[in-house]
Amino acid sequence: MKKTNLLLVSILTIGILSLLKSPVLADGYTPYGPHIPEDTGLVDGMLFNIVAVVTYLLGIASIGVSKVLSNKID
Repeated sequence: MKKTNLLLVSILTIGILSLLKSPVLADGYTPYGPHIPEDTGLVDGMLFNIVAVVTYLLGIASIGVSKVLSNKID
């Protein structure tokens, strides 16, 4: 296909598809009730991760302090 034919076909396709789409009414009506999220326990997991990271960092810091003090004693 020539470049102009491809351009013409793409413009016609976009035009026809835009004419055939149905309007969406945003009136807020839904036959279903409001969405109530399920408790997944992610908050408890996040708290566990924070405690684990703090404990790990305190352990690394205590090892570093003990190495520094060990070098000063020797």
